[in-house]
Amino acid sequence: MHFLLKTGVFFDKICVYRYNWGVHMLYKDKISTRATALYYPDFKEENSSRRWYQHDIDTIIYSDPFRKMQRKSQLLSIYDPVSRSRLIHTFEVVRIAKEISEKLELNTELTEAIALAHDFGNVAYGKCADLFLQAKTSRRFKHEDVSALMLKVCASRPIPDKYRELARKAISKNKNTTHLISISEFPKELEVYQGDNDIHYVCISPEVLDGIRKHGTKLCAHTLEGQVVNYADNIAYLIQDINDFEISGIFNARTKERYGRCLNDLKKVDRNKETPITGVVGKTTSIRTATLIERFVSFNKKQLLKGTLPTIKSPFFSKEIPQLQIDPLLTKAIDLCWEFKKEFYDHELIKISNVTSSCKMEQLWDILNEDSAFTKNNKSYISFMKSLSSPIFESYKKEKKFKDERSWEQWKKAYFIAHLTCDEIDLIIKSFLERDYEFHLALPTFK
Repeated sequence: MHFLLKTGVFFDKICVYRYNWGVHMLYKDKISTRATALYYPDFKEENSSRRWYQHDIDTIIYSDPFRKMQRKSQLLSIYDPVSRSRLIHTFEVVRIAKEISEKLELNTELTEAIALAHDFGNVAYGKCADLFLQAKTSRRFKHEDVSALMLKVCASRPIPDKYRELARKAISKNKNTTHLISISEFPKELEVYQGDNDIHYVCISPEVLDGIRKHGTKLCAHTLEGQVVNYADNIAYLIQDINDFEISGIFNARTKERYGRCLNDLKKVDRNKETPITGVVGKTTSIRTATLIERFVSFNKKQLLKGTLPTIKSPFFSKEIPQLQIDPLLTKAIDLCWEFKKEFYDHELIKISNVTSSCKMEQLWDILNEDSAFTKNNKSYISFMKSLSSPIFESYKKEKKFKDERSWEQWKKAYFIAHLTCDEIDLIIKSFLERDYEFHLALPTFK
């Protein structure tokens, strides 16, 4: 049994507790009515008791990019009735990440917010299309950064009147970029910028944006919740592909048996008898998921007890936080699974899907040529591209150090494509061939 001893040390929004297995962060949102009313000015006073991350979750699930994920493919074609969409993948990541967060006693609302928006910027036709855009933009297109940028756009709000003058003074130095302003009674800096008709601020927690930017990369998130989402995304990807192979008939019983033999050597040296390593290739998806979750949680609890986890400085806390790790045996098991799984990416069904995706992406990229009839006549496209001159994008351009206009123009085309569903890409190609450009695309409008 673990004993909970309160140290009495408090920070702005966390309490630090000491367990007999190490120092563990428990987020305790102590939000005053005034602070919540400022950060979420469009909510009435009676709703001001809602916590920051609950509002972040609302911003995400009521946004266009979130709904569009249901028409973006994960591995196989979106038109296959049983294949996974990006939205289904997102829900599976949320479930895994929340379970890990509960077991480690982290903030499940922050975890959920990061997980829900982590794939906003993924391209409609899966990994193949993502690699295509990376090649066209000299690897400047990164779906992690695009996901965070999309969320910032969705979360833009007019600033409350009482802080307008403070924001105006900051913006007067340079109207073409965003600015951070500090308000004494509010613990977070607000990112503000000059819109067409009003001053706006980004109404999303910076911890959520940090977790989204860092997932799927070698960079470590500055919250434990962000680190959990990164792990959950990786194992969900592994489990889902195996499940899709089974559903599509690529993966049969004989193959699964051969797949299980990959872990025999690891089993001999596995000391964890409660959650054996062979569960990674268990008979059901539930067994595989449970194994990957339990081993991750138990390993990190033991390392916290020993105090052997590396730490990193976090801008969100007054002290360093631990870097969660995967135990070496589980790392080897996951690597073996990935190596084994690569064999099936050469399957005819996967190849056909990838070739189709590549052809459509090539067609779309050619259509978006600066001199094409579509770019000159489609009002949705013209309005969208014009809005990319907003300060929120100029700041992104400066942050990512785009030195020449050509690379910036290529990135903007890729950013436009990241907003499209499979159906919208098909519509653009079909309409271009029929010389019909008077159709509407559901694209966000920026202020």
